[in-house]
Amino acid sequence: MPDGVAASTQLSDEWVPREKDLKTYLHFDRNISARRIAEIANDPDSVAKHAFFPLIRFFETWTKFRNGQGRKKKVRPLRYAARVDAAIYARYRALLSRRYEDELVRRDLIEVPVAYRKLPKAGGGNKSNIEIARDVFDEIRNIGNCTVTVVDIKSYFESLDHDRIRQMWEMLLGEVLPPDHESVFDAITRYTVVDYDRLFDRLKMWDKPATGTRRLRRQRRVDALRSAGLKQICSPKEFRDLVAGVGQRGGSLLQKNNFSFGIPQGTPISDLIANFYLIDFDDELHRWASQRGGIYRRYSDDIVVVVPTPSLASNLEVKDYLQARISVYGSRLRIQDQKVSIVQFSSTSGGTNFSHVFGKASRNGLEYLGFEFNGDSVKIKHSTLSNAWRKMKRQAYGHASSYVKRYREKKMPWILANYPASALETQILRDVTFTQDTGYETWTFVKYVRRASSAFVGYNPRFSRQTRRYRRYTKAIINRSLIKALEVHLK
Repeated sequence: MPDGVAASTQLSDEWVPREKDLKTYLHFDRNISARRIAEIANDPDSVAKHAFFPLIRFFETWTKFRNGQGRKKKVRPLRYAARVDAAIYARYRALLSRRYEDELVRRDLIEVPVAYRKLPKAGGGNKSNIEIARDVFDEIRNIGNCTVTVVDIKSYFESLDHDRIRQMWEMLLGEVLPPDHESVFDAITRYTVVDYDRLFDRLKMWDKPATGTRRLRRQRRVDALRSAGLKQICSPKEFRDLVAGVGQRGGSLLQKNNFSFGIPQGTPISDLIANFYLIDFDDELHRWASQRGGIYRRYSDDIVVVVPTPSLASNLEVKDYLQARISVYGSRLRIQDQKVSIVQFSSTSGGTNFSHVFGKASRNGLEYLGFEFNGDSVKIKHSTLSNAWRKMKRQAYGHASSYVKRYREKKMPWILANYPASALETQILRDVTFTQDTGYETWTFVKYVRRASSAFVGYNPRFSRQTRRYRRYTKAIINRSLIKALEVHLK
């Protein structure tokens, strides 16, 4: 039987949507049952003819800290798909993921690309960024005298070449893209986006109606939709006239990717494409590092190479090789010097010595996937803890503000006497999360530290010492937030 026929037959397996595949956010399509979603996503003819809605785009912003270098604002564009579109992406991700995993086994690359995959860990469950970082630190200890190069591919998702995506997609299928796969490929490469803020302004989602009951007049349009359990942000006519309409003042809101590169970050299939896109590069670098007695690992756009120092002609050899080779896999792929850090470890009778060689990062220890390792001990990165600290302050003020507005008629003495500060302290420490771009799970402050402490036994972890002050100052944050809320809302 020809490869193409076998592939098409295998890829006809019934897909059952999981709970996370059933999107409940506002978008351009209507509410739809899980059964109907599955019927559409599992029917190649329906997928081949499917008209994908524009993605809605918003920008995730955060402040990146580095010791001695101040703060730097980071912005990442994220896009999310309509309900049926997201289900189709999820179904084809599941189909292609099986082929991708088989190809990794065939090439002996099962431990090389480590992002967005279920990697079993000892004792059950799957690895997170914590265990993945531990694995790399273990290799450093095993090798002893080694040079570690960490690089970041600039604007990775936005730089992926469409022709190469097609080539790798067809390699996994073993055939030219069938019509249904072609439809999904076109949607993810020639995608259209609508900016979230401009969309809500155009549809007047923040406005309150001038007529109706008092309760309705107090609700913004977006709140009324949510209260009614509706998920469709506008009618088909509003979409044609207000969103896509070229006759509108300000023009159409639709922005199409007319370039031959770039995919949206945030759809269910984007992470898999980011993985299989560089499978040949992963193969090449894995062999290159292995021949020198080292390892190569890639976490989406983050790469780490650990090789014995005596195997290198210079400290910059790995950096230079990565920078030269990455452009072969896409004309827009770049590894800039400011995205590179190089460190060295050396074994001595007293332990392991660390030295910084190149780059702005990793000056006090190798920084990798949220941790810092100096050969003697492991710490949580300062920037990771700073993010959690800022979230604590925002959450504390949010609680205080809501409480004061709710009970403002009872005046300040009553609020000060009855504010549930102790319960809130426990809740904040329990609920605040780390923002880790390292997979699917979101870790709470307590859970993250507990799991890291367990994973890094034998590494003299400093986590308790680092986090002690966060626990100590939580009460002070809560009290300051309450005073601020009283000043703002009880004027």
